[in-house]
Amino acid sequence: MIEEAAAAPTEAQARATAYRIAPGVLLAGVGGGMAFPILPLVGLHAGLSLPFIGVILAANRIGRVIVNPFVGQATDRFGAKRLLVLGLVAQVLVLGLYCAGVVTGHPGAYFLAGRLLHGPASAAVFVSAQTLALHAGGDRHRGLTAGIVRSSQSAGMPLGLVAGGLLAGLVGPAWAFGVAALAPVAAAAVAEARIPDLRGERASASVPRLRLLDPRLYAASALNFAGVFSVQGVVLTTLVLLVDKNGLAIGPFSNQTSSGLYMGLFVVFMIAAAPLAGRLSDRAGTRARLATVGVVTMAPGMLCIGAATSPALLGVGLALTGLGIATLTTPLAAFVGDLAEAGQRGRAVGWLQLAGDAGGALGPVVGASLLGRAAFLPFAGSAALLVLTVPVGLWLAGAERAALELAA
Repeated sequence: MIEEAAAAPTEAQARATAYRIAPGVLLAGVGGGMAFPILPLVGLHAGLSLPFIGVILAANRIGRVIVNPFVGQATDRFGAKRLLVLGLVAQVLVLGLYCAGVVTGHPGAYFLAGRLLHGPASAAVFVSAQTLALHAGGDRHRGLTAGIVRSSQSAGMPLGLVAGGLLAGLVGPAWAFGVAALAPVAAAAVAEARIPDLRGERASASVPRLRLLDPRLYAASALNFAGVFSVQGVVLTTLVLLVDKNGLAIGPFSNQTSSGLYMGLFVVFMIAAAPLAGRLSDRAGTRARLATVGVVTMAPGMLCIGAATSPALLGVGLALTGLGIATLTTPLAAFVGDLAEAGQRGRAVGWLQLAGDAGGALGPVVGASLLGRAAFLPFAGSAALLVLTVPVGLWLAGAERAALELAA
C-alpha cells in the first residue's frame, strides 16, 4: 500500500520507520562487500595486473555514476520501495557471476561483468533507501532517519568484507560467494515485508526544478566525492593488498582474514558515529559544520593508515576514518533532503550518490596503481584531497547559516 510521507512524524515514528528500512540495506551491502577481500587476491593469483584489478573493483561505481540520475527519477516516479526490491533481486545474479569466475579459473571477464551489473543493482538499492529515509524523517527528524539508514548502508559493505575474509579463509572463495548470494535474497524478502512504500507528493509544474541546481548541492556533492574516494575508493579496495604488502597480518590469521578483522574495527566506529551525527545535525544550522568536522577527522586517519608499520597504528587510522566518514556523509544526506521538494528527493539523492560513486570509481584505480609504487602514496594523496575540500565545507556552513537567518 502506498503511504504519503508525513510532514511531521514524531521522533518515535521516524525512528521506527528507519529501523524497518535498515535491515534490507544492511544485507544488500553485506552481499556486495563480501567480494572485496576475495576479488583482488583471486585476480592476482590468476595473473591479472593491479590496474586491471582496480578497474574491476571500480566497475560497479562507474555503472552507478551513469545510472544514478535515472534511478533517482525512477524513484520519484515509481516509488522507492519498488526500486529497492528490484535492485536486491539483481544482486543475486551478480554474486553468481563472481562464483563462476572462481570456478572456471578465468575470473577476469566474469568478475568484470559482475561488477558492471552490480552498478545499477546497487544504485537502485541505495538511492531508493536514502530517499525513503528522508521521507520517513519529515522536517524535524531527517538527520536521525538518514543516520540510521546510512549507517546500515555504510556498515553493510565493511561487514561483508569481514564475512568474506573469514569465509574465504575457511571454505574458499567459491563457497564464500555462494553463501553471499543468500544475503540479497533475505534482503529482498525483508524489504517486501517490512518497508513502507513512502512517497513524497509529486512535483507539479509550479515547483522550481532549478532548486536541484543550487550551488549548495554542488558543494555537498564535492564533499561527498572526496570522502567516498578516500574511504570506500582507496581504503576498502586496497586494504587487503596493504596488509599483504606491509606484513600487517594479525597473529596466525591470513591476509584476507586479517583485513576482515581490521574492517570490523572500522565498522564499530562508523556505526557508533552515524546515528549520533544524524541526530546532532537535526539542530538548526549544524549539518554543514558537522560534515566539515568529518572531513577534518578523516585526513589524519588516512595518513595513519598509509604510514602503518604495526597493527596498532593501522587500527588508529581505521578508527579515525570510520568516525570521519560517518560524520561527513550522514549530515550531507539530510542536507540534500532540506534542499529538495518531497517529490524531487530521489533526484537530489541520485545527484549526491553520483558524486560519491564517481569518487568510489576513481579511488580503486588510483589506489591500486599507486600502491604498486609505494604503500604510502594513495593514502597521502587522499589526505591532501580531503584538506583541499575543507574550504568547501566552511563555505557550505556559511551558506546554511545565511539561509536560516533569511528564513527567520
